[in-house]
Amino acid sequence: MSPDSSPLALLARPIAISISGRDAELRPSVCHAYGCRLIDGGRRIRLFVLRDEARQLLADIAANGEVATVYSDVRSFRSLQIKGRDAITDTFNEADAAAHIEHHRITAEELVALGYAAPLANGYFSVPRNPDLIAIEFTPKDIFQQTPGPGAGAKINETDKAIK
Repeated sequence: MSPDSSPLALLARPIAISISGRDAELRPSVCHAYGCRLIDGGRRIRLFVLRDEARQLLADIAANGEVATVYSDVRSFRSLQIKGRDAITDTFNEADAAAHIEHHRITAEELVALGYAAPLANGYFSVPRNPDLIAIEFTPKDIFQQTPGPGAGAKINETDKAIK
């Protein structure tokens, strides 16, 4: 499978990202992620969240390491859900900052190309000045088709190939 045909190729496109976890009573926690990057050729995924927005999610990750992430192309609505069971939090670093800035740029540009006003497009993916971002990193275990329509929710059978 070529890198461009891998399901994970979507993560390099203009996308909206959500990340969720759960506590011991199965109550969900969810927040927006402000970018992501692949580590070690896609064997790990790092996402960037605002610490204040993600307090419950961060507590849930510390307790059980389980995450479900959704990546939706802002033009086509093609969407994937990727789950992991070994999520950890880590310091937001320079490589994360570069990926965050690039994610903001390409996604805002795509929204403007779709007809959204530039202030709205830039505002949707913006963070406060001097944001307290933290990274969440995990190994993708299961990948599901989440694009609305027939096949939504189906597990992608090529998961092992897609993440290697």
